[in-house]
Amino acid sequence: MPVVCVALLFSVACTAAHPTPLAEASGSTTSTPSTSVASTTTVPPAALVPWIGPVEHLFFHTLVVRPELAFQRDALGRGFRDYFVTVGEFRAILDQLYANGWTLVDIHHAIVGDVQVPEGRKPFVLSEDDVNYYDYSRPRGQAWRLVLDTSGDVKVEVRDDLGTRITDDDLVPIVDEFVTAHPDFSADGAKGVLGLTGYEGLFGERVNRPSDPDFEGSAERVSALGARLRATGWTLATHSYGHIDLSKVSTARVQRDTDQWKAEAEPLIGSTDVYIYPFGANPGLATTNALKAAGYSIQCNIDSTPRLVQRDGASIMSRRHIDGIAFAQQARHLAPLFDVDAVEDHDARGT
Repeated sequence: MPVVCVALLFSVACTAAHPTPLAEASGSTTSTPSTSVASTTTVPPAALVPWIGPVEHLFFHTLVVRPELAFQRDALGRGFRDYFVTVGEFRAILDQLYANGWTLVDIHHAIVGDVQVPEGRKPFVLSEDDVNYYDYSRPRGQAWRLVLDTSGDVKVEVRDDLGTRITDDDLVPIVDEFVTAHPDFSADGAKGVLGLTGYEGLFGERVNRPSDPDFEGSAERVSALGARLRATGWTLATHSYGHIDLSKVSTARVQRDTDQWKAEAEPLIGSTDVYIYPFGANPGLATTNALKAAGYSIQCNIDSTPRLVQRDGASIMSRRHIDGIAFAQQARHLAPLFDVDAVEDHDARGT
């Protein structure tokens, strides 16, 4: 599907104050807390060999925990079907990626062509967009926020009619758990890239509202999460502050947005050199250069094939969107990665 069509559909589906992409669904209809598994492992790492060739980059949105809440028969439900996957689908995709010989690598190694993987395996970068747990998504079968459990591992807090609970039912804890069980699924401890906006806070903490009574506690939790994520192989990225369409706004507007990100987010989670274009919309050269000057030497768009382009000193890496649209339209192209028929949960989606 052309990138421009994906971007337009994202825009139409959005109901938040800022244009935020929508999502897809999960295999089970209820969320059950999973046994906590440490995010690190003492198993000796597999010997790595150099990889020559393109590197895949797959991206997801935060996962649907309760499909019956997400996939209702309304415009928002359609957005969830189009742009999200469920917890069950994501677990099935990881199983197939592993079985088909894929291994996580760090985006920085991929950009400079210094990729190494266990012998016989193939590299891919994983990323997750909008790790913010927006107000529109919380009551529609998604999680509430990321948290650290008593062991210091990253989990997700779910709040719904079943109560409040800490589970593994989202991308970060699932990947952490999977790498622990399958060390050769990660080269040098790499996990993935987490793309964050700022207009509704970070990681589900509303640190965009300094007047909140618990602002200081929220800020402390965000900083602790950011440090733990970085320490366990995750890369933090900006997805712009306001989820702006870079193809439709001026470079000056992008600069103001970037300044707001640096003022609010960076003091809590540190700086990043990765910028993920909202909607996958490609900006003009002036905006690309402005982002590069602001420190974002790695920039990511959307495409259905792996591409890495150098543009005036910035590295532009394409990402495949893995979601309901990809399931429906790109099954053949995804076959080397996973079998769509085997992972798509039609019962959960109501399709």
